[in-house]
Parts: sequence; C-alpha cells; structure tokens
Amino acid sequence: MTPKGIIEIKNVTFYRADRAIFKNLSCTISTGKITAIMGASGSGKTTLLRLIGGQLQPDEGQVFLFGQDVALLNTLHLNQLRSRMGVLFQSGALFTDLSVFDNVAFPLREHLNLSADDLYNRVLLKLEAVGLRGARDLMPSQLSGGMARRVALARAVAIEPELILYDEPFAGQDPIAMAVLQRLIKHINAQMQLTSVLVSHDITEAFAISDEVILLGHSRVLAQGSPDELKASEDPAVKQFIHGEADGVIPFHFVAPPLQEELRGLNHD
Repeated sequence: MTPKGIIEIKNVTFYRADRAIFKNLSCTISTGKITAIMGASGSGKTTLLRLIGGQLQPDEGQVFLFGQDVALLNTLHLNQLRSRMGVLFQSGALFTDLSVFDNVAFPLREHLNLSADDLYNRVLLKLEAVGLRGARDLMPSQLSGGMARRVALARAVAIEPELILYDEPFAGQDPIAMAVLQRLIKHINAQMQLTSVLVSHDITEAFAISDEVILLGHSRVLAQGSPDELKASEDPAVKQFIHGEADGVIPFHFVAPPLQEELRGLNHD
C-alpha cells in the first residue's frame, strides 16, 4: 500500500526504558503544507521528529519518509534520503569556528558539486532570503539569538530540500525575532514549495502559520486537523492544552506510587 503523504507514521510504538512514549501511534503529514506537532512537555514531540529523521527506530510499527520505510534503509540510503530534507535545530547548531557564509555553504560543499561562483551565489541568495546577506563575514559569536536562528534556516534550505523539520523554532526568541521567523517559515515554504514540519509548544505562533496541527498526548495522537478545528474541539485534553489550563485530564504529577508508601520512617499500619 502506497503511503498517502510525504510522511506516514503507522502503528508506531516506542519505549524509553520501560516507559511507552508512543503506543500504536498513527498519523499522516501532507505534502506541501506546514504541519505543527504539538503537545505538553514529555508528550514525545521531538522524539517523533527523530523517528521521522531515522535517528531513532520504533519498537513496533513503521515510519515512511518519501514512501520508504526508514527502518529498512542502510546508512547509505538513509543519508541519501536525508539529503532531500533540511533540519533547523532548536539551538541553531551553527559551527562556531566557521563564518556565517561558510556555515551556509557547508551542506552545499558536502552534498553538491558546485563551481565556486555557483556556490557563492547560492549562499548569498539564501542569506538574502533571511535578511542577513550583510552578515556573511560575521562569526556565530557575533550574532544575536534571532540572527543565529535565521542563519541556521538559510543553511537548512541551502540544498533546496523537499522537506524541512523545525525543532522548537520559536523557543527563546523575542517577539520581533519570533515574528520574523514566522514570516520566513511561511514565505520559504510557499516560495520553495516545501513541506514543513515544526515541533512547538507556542500555540499562538504555531497556529498562525500552520495548515494542520497534530496534538500528542497519552502516548498517542489526541487530535489532528486545522488550527480552527482544534480550537473548536470539545475534547477535554485538547481544550486543556489549547487554553493552557493547569487542571484537567493531562495530569500535573508524573505517574508514581502513593506518597505515603514511599516516605521513610512512617508507620503504615
């Protein structure tokens, strides 16, 4: 059976030690759209991103990327698949000893055989797209947090991928930098006809640019649909997350035995 989207997660179960992060989780990420993966802390958002990229393997189930079962690929074929996608890490993950120009040029030198002029022009065009062509000779230590994230975005799209994964792109950004990143993600997705998947807990920012939202919780997909559909949901867990309610079906306490059973020196009779 041919997968329906650029990414298809089928009946995935994944454990860390004896804790189930996912149990029989299934979802499809549509081609050409911006999809936000959201959920409370510990719901497995970044874990799902790593399963998609092949950094982790499911204990059960399948992860299809570009129609291929990621778990069945050898290192060579997995790297070939990864060359079709870009990743923007939460930290930016710039090479500290390389200039802005060389950071963006790095994947081009690794994956493409471009002439010096073509490489130079490609880097400048990508830096222009994120508004930082004038910063090409700066070092990462000379950049603000928002600028570093924009350089990382230029690097992620340098090889002109079909898919880009964003891990918490808005985390730690001031309102202006956040607005700039929102606009860039939406503009680049449309201009380059990409599929974008972003992990975020920032409801307002993610909902503003996303076509679809996948909400994780209780080791599964709680809801999937447009931002408006999730806002209108009557599901208690969805409502609790959307409205940021402290009390609800998503518990405050991590699962543990009763406190009285674990305190020492008490008479439990």
